[in-house]
Amino acid sequence: MSGFSFDLVERVPERRRERKETFQHLVGTAGPYGEVSLKITNYPREATLVGDGLPDAAISNPLGASGYITIDEYTQLTVGGVTARLSRNRFALRSEDRGINIELGSRRYTYLCGPTGREELHDSERGPVVREGSLRSGAARTMVVLPEADATDLALALIMQGADTSVLTVGGVVFSSVVSFLNGSRRYM
Repeated sequence: MSGFSFDLVERVPERRRERKETFQHLVGTAGPYGEVSLKITNYPREATLVGDGLPDAAISNPLGASGYITIDEYTQLTVGGVTARLSRNRFALRSEDRGINIELGSRRYTYLCGPTGREELHDSERGPVVREGSLRSGAARTMVVLPEADATDLALALIMQGADTSVLTVGGVVFSSVVSFLNGSRRYM
């Protein structure tokens, strides 16, 4: 399949109660995979992805403040019913080493801040498969799907849009290390 790009736009819930429960709701048309919906809720603390041609995916963490899902040892990530293992080097300084390592069945990925300063999903064998693109007018996010990507790759990249990826930057690493030290824990992987 050839590569393509698409926009995710924010959908504001109509009902007041749903607006209170929802942190962010992104929708878009992912090329040949059809309509996708990524909903990040405050109660419970999770992001869920539903798409016509994509496997269902979810990321959750019972701890943390409202907003994007914190990546730590309590985070649970599933794609297509397969639970992933997440890890990262908390003290890495190089951008390649700061990435979030994801083991999803037999697949190995790294989610990192790429050379262009945008987030990318790298497969250990195929290289980059999905990356954030330049924002277009009216879009909350623009996704670029490279020709090597399949439905699982795209679902994983989309569900990571619901995660707190501030740890991919040097400032995020310093902040999470200080918070971890002050809390006397290893909570921030």
